[in-house]
Amino acid sequence: MADFKIGTTLAGMTNIETLTTPLPVPRAVFKEYAEYISAASGRTYGRGYPSCQWIFSLLTSAQRQQLKTFCPGASAAVYIRTLTNSDTYANFQAVMHWPEEEERDPSKRRDRLELTILFTHLVAAT
Repeated sequence: MADFKIGTTLAGMTNIETLTTPLPVPRAVFKEYAEYISAASGRTYGRGYPSCQWIFSLLTSAQRQQLKTFCPGASAAVYIRTLTNSDTYANFQAVMHWPEEEERDPSKRRDRLELTILFTHLVAAT
């Protein structure tokens, strides 16, 4: 079992595979910095908070609704446990952003394809 978790508090985080409506394990894309700056010396510097994306290849309507409970509006403050670039899981306080557009599977009108949830302003939580 993967160790992806989400919650409205650090202590209240739950593994996404054991939620009331279980979610599949997402593909995780983790960025260490908000932006990368190239200096005149040719070196690259990172600045800003880390961010990550959880990419779900297919979600049913019930699974989408389960995920939406954590972000009822366009964005929400949440806690997550996600995979980092060092192949370890870490806890973060984050801002969860719901996508502006959602792609639907034409053969199953309510299933979502490639639903990408963006988490920004990640701050390590212990």
